[in-house]
Amino acid sequence: MIRLSRFLWAILSSQALPPLVIGFFLVVYIGIAFFTDETLISLMAFTRSNLFLAAVLALLPLNSICRIVEEAISYRKRRRAMSDTATPLQPTLYDETVALSARAEFAELERRLGAAGYSTRRSGNLLAAWRGLGLSLARILYFAGTFCLFAGILISLVSRSVSRQTVIEGMPFPTPSGNGGLVEKISYWKSSGPFLARNLLIEVAGSGGRSGVESFGVYPPSRFRGKFVYPRYLGIALKCRLTAPDLPGGAEKFDVLPLYPPGRESSTTIEGTPYRLNLILEKPGDGTDPYMTGKMVFLFKLLRGKDVVSTGSLSSGGEFTRDDYRLEISDARRMVMTDFVRDDGVLLIWVAGLFLALAAATWFPLRIFLPRREMLFQSEGDSIQACSLAEGRRRSHAGVFHEALDLLETTRHERRSSAGEKPVN
Repeated sequence: MIRLSRFLWAILSSQALPPLVIGFFLVVYIGIAFFTDETLISLMAFTRSNLFLAAVLALLPLNSICRIVEEAISYRKRRRAMSDTATPLQPTLYDETVALSARAEFAELERRLGAAGYSTRRSGNLLAAWRGLGLSLARILYFAGTFCLFAGILISLVSRSVSRQTVIEGMPFPTPSGNGGLVEKISYWKSSGPFLARNLLIEVAGSGGRSGVESFGVYPPSRFRGKFVYPRYLGIALKCRLTAPDLPGGAEKFDVLPLYPPGRESSTTIEGTPYRLNLILEKPGDGTDPYMTGKMVFLFKLLRGKDVVSTGSLSSGGEFTRDDYRLEISDARRMVMTDFVRDDGVLLIWVAGLFLALAAATWFPLRIFLPRREMLFQSEGDSIQACSLAEGRRRSHAGVFHEALDLLETTRHERRSSAGEKPVN
């Protein structure tokens, strides 16, 4: 059982596991690409519905947790080894380990290492030397970032839900319970920021019986009752009334139409009648945006079946009369087609970005200017075990380490010569 647990731990904490999992999904992605053009969407849907694929993806955050634990254990073991003479050295924690047959004479070695810029600590049969700061914190931040990233992706894939609703100015904010408040205003204006060319703002008053106004913009997305609010595209909510020779009592129609940007055509069928209305939001000659100004003029075409019975232009609040046909647009309001997304994985992905940024900000300066370099020399009887670790500037550190080994060898030879023994080459 212990052997099995060690084997599983070795697999879950392996550096090779993430490339293997990512390569596996790449192969699945290529296979799906032979059958559909929407490869990524299909892969996401397949992973969401397939327990095996979800379990394979879960190996990535699990690997990050194991790597964090392993890094913390390694750091603690190295710190204990540098201060505790009773702690045996573990070669797997170091880049290089050398065993020498000699008794310890650390006084001269300590002086040499101090002159080379290393801090030293000598305690009994142990000599520790080090320079710089360790990268363990940066690595732990990196693994925490990868954990949040892959865990967020996994949660998003298996639990994400989307409902698309129309948000109309002057009407209730769409919620299942119906108490989302009143959409007071939809504002749309040119942006002076570095990322977005336009800004959109939805202002909702009295949400859930509370006082005050909540605002929902494009980026970063806002949250409303645990759901992210993503405005998708703009349109117009129209209320019109038609009177015709074969429709003397008239008929009313309220519909939301994707008439933005100006020049885009959309149509609506007047239920219970043979009439269909094609509309185009006219682009003003002065270059203004009718969605921004609220001054909307519509070019319309009224059809009975396939026959065009009337054409013209009509502004919001106006009416058009010709040949016993009367069309009135009594109301035209700004509309935003909006996705309400429940996605608990997004927050983890944002946190992942923060962790990865902190890891990069920590790793680069330490790696370049203050890389950690360690040497340990532990004497046991007539032998010395020497260990070396370098997280940067490996060549210069290796030179100092091998000079230290040469010094210990020279000391051994000198002691043998003084004792009347012939040095062994």
